[in-house]
Amino acid sequence: MLALIVLVALTQTPEPLSPAMASIRATTESEFADQLNEDGRHVRFGTKDQGVVHVWKPRTYKAATAVTVIYLHGFFTDVDRAVLEHQLLTQFRDSGRNALFIVPEARSGRTDPIFWSDVKALLKAVERRTRLTPPERLVVVGHSGAYKTVVDWLEHESLEQVLLVDGLYGNDEEFRDWVTAAVEKTRQLVLVGFDTQQRTEWFLKKHPEAVKLDDLPYLYDELPQSVRKAKLVYFQSERFDHMGMVTSGRVVPWLLRAFR
Repeated sequence: MLALIVLVALTQTPEPLSPAMASIRATTESEFADQLNEDGRHVRFGTKDQGVVHVWKPRTYKAATAVTVIYLHGFFTDVDRAVLEHQLLTQFRDSGRNALFIVPEARSGRTDPIFWSDVKALLKAVERRTRLTPPERLVVVGHSGAYKTVVDWLEHESLEQVLLVDGLYGNDEEFRDWVTAAVEKTRQLVLVGFDTQQRTEWFLKKHPEAVKLDDLPYLYDELPQSVRKAKLVYFQSERFDHMGMVTSGRVVPWLLRAFR
């Protein structure tokens, strides 16, 4: 019996780490790179237990009117690969948004924990390591499984805009309560659906006031004021699939610019 137990133990293969977990294990707090490019400043730094954080400040940045934009990648990648392979810094630049852009490590598998459950801790880490003060007004862009992290941040008092890029996979009530809460400051939830199309349309049945569009406009199309200012907006994507929304270089810049 003992030999059988030992044999079973030896033949069991440990579950492989997700890309994000593997990256976190390989990251040290001493990592720091600061690069000044023609179009802006890019800082990459490591943390002790929460992986890598990228920060990008565009050359045209104006602190007095800027917002903080946090981008959260989806599953099956890590933050370094998302920044590089999805060309996120170029997408941020193309948006023309006056913002300090922050890209932290995020969940890349269903069993991953939420690495930054406290968004204030993330903002403090950015300020401490980069000597840049994130603007108070907060915008969050989340792709796919990033919605779980976004839910933990809904109570942040300065969060005014959430853009879920094919990301409404759950926590419907929390998102509904956040966007419909009677508060003085304007809140806006923008949903783009492809894989999440059916679930999002079910979600919207309880919100007849939501603005719905059959497809995403083209990159430089302007939105009517009634759409830009609506509390709840939904786009059904026909031209871009789940990954194409974040890899094509078309959808994320347009969303950031259109809902500036």
